[in-house]
Amino acid sequence: MRPRTPEQLWALSRRLHRLGWRGPARLVKTCNYMLHKCLLPAEAAVGRDVVLEHYGLGVVIHPQVKIGDRCRIYHHVTLAAESVIGSDDFIILGDDVVIGAHSIVVARSNSTLTLGDGAVLGAGAVLTKSVPAGEIWAGNPARKL
Repeated sequence: MRPRTPEQLWALSRRLHRLGWRGPARLVKTCNYMLHKCLLPAEAAVGRDVVLEHYGLGVVIHPQVKIGDRCRIYHHVTLAAESVIGSDDFIILGDDVVIGAHSIVVARSNSTLTLGDGAVLGAGAVLTKSVPAGEIWAGNPARKL
């Protein structure tokens, strides 16, 4: 089966990266960007059944991100970590997390930011703090609703 969605291309890129084929992994990442205008790093850890809505248009994800199962990320979302690739600091999305369109999540340097299982981040939110499981946050700056 040929990859057709950004999720499938991302999975292929991650698989190539894990096998040590860094060049082909970067090539697939570049193709994904050219086709879908999303930056999805091969280094990110991604769970099962993650959905990038609207073909992941404009989604930008830092390599220091761990995404749980069944997460749903809408278009023009940025997950940015102010940390060096390979550090102990991450953005961690638990299982069943939803991130609305045009949201920005920034993990400050030397810190891990977590969105707990079932958390929801509303469209257009700017988040710099961790969100406990099951909570709904929105706004700029994001706060609990």
